[in-house]
Amino acid sequence: MISVQNPQLPLNGSSMQTSIRFSLICVVLIWGTEICAAQAPPRQSVEVEEAFAAALGAYEAEEYAGAFFGFRDVYERVPVHTKTTAAQLMAGKALYRHGDHQAAIDLLEDFIREYSSSRYREEAERVIAAARIGQEHKRVNDSAINLGLALPLSRDELPLTRSIFSGVQLAVENYNSRHQPKIRIVFRDTKNSEAGARSAANALVNEGVSAIIGPLFSDQVHSAARPVEQQQTVMIAPLATDGQITRGRRYVFQVNATLAERGRYTARQAIDYLDLQNIGIMVEAGNPMSEEMARGFEEELAARDLAPTFIYQVGPDSDWIRSPNVISSDTLRAAEGIYLAIHRDNELDASRLVGRTVINFRRRGVRPIILGSLAWPSLDLNNYNLSMPIYYTDVYYVNDLSRSVRNFVQKYEVANGGVAPDRLAYVGYDVASMILENLDEGDISRERLLGASLYEGLSIQIQFGDNQRNTEFYFFRHTPNGPQRVR
Repeated sequence: MISVQNPQLPLNGSSMQTSIRFSLICVVLIWGTEICAAQAPPRQSVEVEEAFAAALGAYEAEEYAGAFFGFRDVYERVPVHTKTTAAQLMAGKALYRHGDHQAAIDLLEDFIREYSSSRYREEAERVIAAARIGQEHKRVNDSAINLGLALPLSRDELPLTRSIFSGVQLAVENYNSRHQPKIRIVFRDTKNSEAGARSAANALVNEGVSAIIGPLFSDQVHSAARPVEQQQTVMIAPLATDGQITRGRRYVFQVNATLAERGRYTARQAIDYLDLQNIGIMVEAGNPMSEEMARGFEEELAARDLAPTFIYQVGPDSDWIRSPNVISSDTLRAAEGIYLAIHRDNELDASRLVGRTVINFRRRGVRPIILGSLAWPSLDLNNYNLSMPIYYTDVYYVNDLSRSVRNFVQKYEVANGGVAPDRLAYVGYDVASMILENLDEGDISRERLLGASLYEGLSIQIQFGDNQRNTEFYFFRHTPNGPQRVR
């Protein structure tokens, strides 16, 4: 209570009026003082400022739990002070950053009710809205099925990764538009190294992914195999061709089949589709790829109780071209078909070599069916004046007239700034779609993949044999108008 000393004044009329005026002044002073006390600005203290600064430092260091407790200590102090509202807002933001979305919502709704006119109200409302979105994302992610991607982000390989990732992403979006629970892509960088691939596989396994797509290259697949085998997580290699990556392993699958598998498939089509029994083999000695294809072809013949009509080993390019003149006429005439195990890194070089070799068969007066296990799309029959039938195997084929293909191209171009999908984009889409087609209660099992029916994708066919390698290809007849798919 504020007291005012009353001075001793004469009690006449004038004095009475003076006394009344003085009393009113006292009342005004007393009430005015209380009103001012109620409306006085919050008290500041060095201690409060220091506590707030410490909590803010923890927040900026992303130590959100510690920041929350620091801010709470500040805003719970009484009476109200200059940092009360700021501290309560920041406490709510710390809870949101920590992932405690409901606690953040509750605290900031209390803040809005208590300080409805605060200049921080709009910010509090924004945090509440973000926390509600975070709750929904968490609900979806908690129930999501994780699909792992182990691909390189190194400069030279980045275009490959971008294409495969874009294809996988479209497959996942297509699945998520029609199914629950949703698929979530979990990506890890292999750093284009064996150690990086192993680390990426370890990380994905620890994330609890249902399956892993990748790594890209055979040596990295070998390195990543150990953690996935230990944790019994399916890993599907989309590009690797080494025939050893699945050997002795149960959970590593290979989409891009080995050269030996190509040879076997070509032999099967020669027997089953073309009805050939007498087939010669020409193989390039000292070329491991050529020898692997020829070995697979011969093994399939043996599995059908057939033997090659002849096996002729050739040397370099010029020897391929001369070889029809070296093999005896009787041997050539005995062969209904001849398998050319030609392998070149450049398809154009391989096509030219095939054309010049086949010309010499024609000059010898023989017209065997020519077989191959790699695509020769650049082979110009008109240029070489060739009329004998030529067939080959390939793993990749896109029917541009297909509605599914057109839809894919349209969506891909929209998502990638008008860029058309390349071969790897199709492969990424097909491998991911095959996996999602075979989900079993949110998981992918080895047995499920081995027992799955043929998957016919936009660009590749997939069916795994007992050795976890893809055994399905396309079979083409080469015509003057280019390759024509026959199987």
